[in-house]
Amino acid sequence: MIDDGGMLQLTWAQALTRAVDSYRQKTAFHFAGPDWSSDLTFEQWHDSSIAVCGALAALGVGAGDRVAVLAPGSAVWPIMQTAASAIGAIVVPVNVRYRRDELAYILRTCTPKLVVSVSAYNGIDYERLLRESASESEVDPIFVFTSTLDIAFIGSGTPTVAQARRTMNWTQLISMGRSHPAPATVSDAADPVLMQFTSGTTAFPKAALLSSRATLGATWFMAQRMRITDADTYFSTQPLYHVGGSVASVLLPLCTGATVVIPERYSPESVFSLLPRYRCTVRTGQAAMYAMELAHPDFTEAAYTTLRAGWGGGTPGLKRAIRDRMGIPVLTSIYGLTETAGTTTVSDASDAEAVWVETCGRAIPGVEVGILVEGTVEMATGAVGEICIRGWSLMIGYFDDPVATSEAIDSAGWFHTGDIGTLDQEGNLRFVDRLKDMIKPGGENVSALEVERVIAEISGVAQVAVVGRPDARLGQVPVAFVELRHGVSLGANAIIAHCRARMASFKVPRAIYPMTEWPTTESGKILKRSLGADLPEFRPTGGSVGRSG
Repeated sequence: MIDDGGMLQLTWAQALTRAVDSYRQKTAFHFAGPDWSSDLTFEQWHDSSIAVCGALAALGVGAGDRVAVLAPGSAVWPIMQTAASAIGAIVVPVNVRYRRDELAYILRTCTPKLVVSVSAYNGIDYERLLRESASESEVDPIFVFTSTLDIAFIGSGTPTVAQARRTMNWTQLISMGRSHPAPATVSDAADPVLMQFTSGTTAFPKAALLSSRATLGATWFMAQRMRITDADTYFSTQPLYHVGGSVASVLLPLCTGATVVIPERYSPESVFSLLPRYRCTVRTGQAAMYAMELAHPDFTEAAYTTLRAGWGGGTPGLKRAIRDRMGIPVLTSIYGLTETAGTTTVSDASDAEAVWVETCGRAIPGVEVGILVEGTVEMATGAVGEICIRGWSLMIGYFDDPVATSEAIDSAGWFHTGDIGTLDQEGNLRFVDRLKDMIKPGGENVSALEVERVIAEISGVAQVAVVGRPDARLGQVPVAFVELRHGVSLGANAIIAHCRARMASFKVPRAIYPMTEWPTTESGKILKRSLGADLPEFRPTGGSVGRSG
């Protein structure tokens, strides 16, 4: 029997109804941008969700229909997610970095009945861009635009359904819903509720369909392992159009009653400002984000004094730097993918330091992690191979793509991740590398992550990424991109010598490229394919790597 707090049986909408009974006047979210901020209580969330649900029904949106949402961090997200859940519709998060071709691909793939979007953001006219993309994709959704991120929760005026067929604004949507009763909840915990596109590190992202069960359950067990309660204030660095935002951030108040702080967009400056402003006790962060903060000239430990915990990844050296320089005593390690609702293994707050520093923790209850060795998925200690996952947190499949689904999930129900790992005696997962990040000089296998860990041990290194560079003789050779902490100067030859003393010669980087700005996904992961694409134009430096800041 799995102790899941009842979350595996609830839809998002049902979880909100349960949460509002306990936390009606409590703040569920603080949203903040450079020149605005707003709060959303559980009651406002619930009432606005009911109103939007009524509007969706009046506009003809029903079970299985897709509702696309394009916006930075704001209350649009939790309201739309639970409103769509109540009516059985599927939310499709859309990245605000996307432009015409990418938007056309998303719209063509998901064929949304409704698109809710910010009118303009970061100098981009999304009203124009979305209309052009919809025309190119031959889809004709209803558009709802908002010109502000500080959205209203109560509107006035009620346009008719006929008037609303082409374009509405957010206030009109809320108003329409208040004059149209919300239908009874028709969805089930196992039904698709989220169409989460993968991060797009390949040519085109795939659309993973996730259920309320997978997403609420993954969030619940992450919170349990981190000991998050309704007394916590949780700072999220994750954009709400990625699984770390739409799932692990938006759903966290439903699972714990905690208050979540969401910046309009992550930056080190937003961390330095919002952590102390809201006295945050728990935070999130990708390795690149922590590294950027530690390397920032305005970094000060004083901004982090209220934190008791956080989650994040990175090398053992980076994790210890987070503990020592940020004062975060325990950094929870998590392994997961979009296709597994973002969380598969999690270290526990009570684990020894070696567990959260060296591993990704154990599988959450009811989910199995195995290692593919010679065609068979095993759970044997020490075997190294492809990480495979099975259980209730798996995606339903890739939307409208049975071929890709059958390639990813085998006949025994195992999802093949494309990552390499190994399990220790306690069941903790050790991530080795991604299959696609393996470098093969002269037929040898080199883990980019292994080389990165060795370079990250050097005092003064803020961030490192290793990729393969084409080589006429060996096929591929490893090269490293390195950023140093503010005020540090270090010779490229010294870095290579450090590696040569610790690794076989075929693993040693052939060149060091200095970096101060990194190509990243919006969720903070370094885009290695972008680094590799730039290699023909790069020229390695022979002397100093350079200075950060």
